[in-house]
Amino acid sequence: MEKERTKKYEVSITLKSNGYYIATISLKIGGEPAKRIENSGTTEELALLGLLNKVIAYIDTAFSNGLITCKFDDRVSQRLVDSVNKTGISTPEILQNTLIIVNKINNINAHIIQNISLQTNILPFHQPLNIANINTPIINKNLSSNYEKPKSTIENKVIFENFAMEWIKYKFSLCNKTEDNPKPLSKKTIDGYYKRIIDIILPYCKKNKKLYLHELTEDFIIELLKNVKGQTSKRQVYIILNMLFKYAIKNKKITKNPLTNIDKPVQVSKTEIEKLNDYIEPDRQDIWLDYFEKENTDMSLLFETMLLTGIRPEEACGLKWSAMDLDNNELIINNAYKEFIVYDDDMKPIGHTRHDDKLKTPESYRSIPLRPRLMEVLLKHKQEQKELFKNSQAIKRHNRKWTLNEYMFLSRTYHPYVSDTLSSGLPKFCRKYNLEKMTPYGLRHSFATFCSEQGMEQIVLMRLMGHTDFQTTQKYYIRVSPKRKKLAMQKAYKDTFFERKVV
Repeated sequence: MEKERTKKYEVSITLKSNGYYIATISLKIGGEPAKRIENSGTTEELALLGLLNKVIAYIDTAFSNGLITCKFDDRVSQRLVDSVNKTGISTPEILQNTLIIVNKINNINAHIIQNISLQTNILPFHQPLNIANINTPIINKNLSSNYEKPKSTIENKVIFENFAMEWIKYKFSLCNKTEDNPKPLSKKTIDGYYKRIIDIILPYCKKNKKLYLHELTEDFIIELLKNVKGQTSKRQVYIILNMLFKYAIKNKKITKNPLTNIDKPVQVSKTEIEKLNDYIEPDRQDIWLDYFEKENTDMSLLFETMLLTGIRPEEACGLKWSAMDLDNNELIINNAYKEFIVYDDDMKPIGHTRHDDKLKTPESYRSIPLRPRLMEVLLKHKQEQKELFKNSQAIKRHNRKWTLNEYMFLSRTYHPYVSDTLSSGLPKFCRKYNLEKMTPYGLRHSFATFCSEQGMEQIVLMRLMGHTDFQTTQKYYIRVSPKRKKLAMQKAYKDTFFERKVV
């Protein structure tokens, strides 16, 4: 679609390079300069409908604030109608909103003419309309012939995509700690909500032409969940929709939650085989540590730190040298480094930003004793990093000086890593040294399993992992190695089971 210059009082719709449509109109009200109003959407219909809603709100605000002191140009209504007809989008909602704008303009003009006649004793040229009667159609034949008045309810005017973005904005407002919000949400969590809405929920709604909030019925949600791949994703989509619908009820957009009679998808635990593929057996951990130290890169030493402390990936990325308590030989876990999506005012992603963030839970703030091997590795790495800052011209160009507040592990650009980088870096490391497949969280599982097999008390391991209760540690992090099973069986049968001969 070619971009055309928007004429005054006419709607135009263009397709942007990012795949979104943008609808615009230039509107002049009273003695004010012409104002350009625009709205973007994933379809032409959504872009146009949002634009018309903004025009209605703009006119209402201008009129209530006394900004409209003279008539609208006589060309406004007809140009608006002609340009809407030209788009070829004739849904009931589009036509209804166009009618509302036209009638608002005509009624405001009539109101102004009436006031002038009262002040000057001059009769108006035509009988003024009742300004309260904004729904009386005054429109050309083309538009009115396509018009079917929808049911007069608030629900049929709520565009689901717009409302979902409104809900996301609301959730982001809860990420700031205040007196009324002492336990703020994580921005990373809200980013996750946004991605599932954009990647899963909205595409399915658009594919099935369900654009409005009231169209998301119980039957439709059941079919949506059936089409979501993976039990974890099904569960997350259910949770997001449930929160969104409750927010809609609270704000009087709908009267009933479509999920009321739908059971939440069950969280499926990993099978024993899957668990065995996501941890390093205790008697192989020294082999991995040797390779980490042989590689001797910031990333490999970060992985070694995770394996020997069990910290989360974002906690490892956020480690600073000030976190090393040399007096007590401890690592203080009090910071996380994460990547966040940056949104514009319409909740469209426009980039990414990386910065420090709070930890996952209050229990995540903890201290972990350092094994002598890790202490030695980190102190050596600390000295090497100091030398790097002293000699690197690239670092000097950015006027950076080494301090205890510097991050322990830096990428090639001398910035901290983020979890996604680790998720791609560890498989490469495994392939290079012909090691078993592993994920960053597998290193955390491996730490928990090692400590458990060494007989560590449950409450101690729970604290080291940063969990609220031991059930979480036991269910999701501790693996049972084949060796441990065999030893347990031998003990149970008093070492005779495996010695008995088959008769």
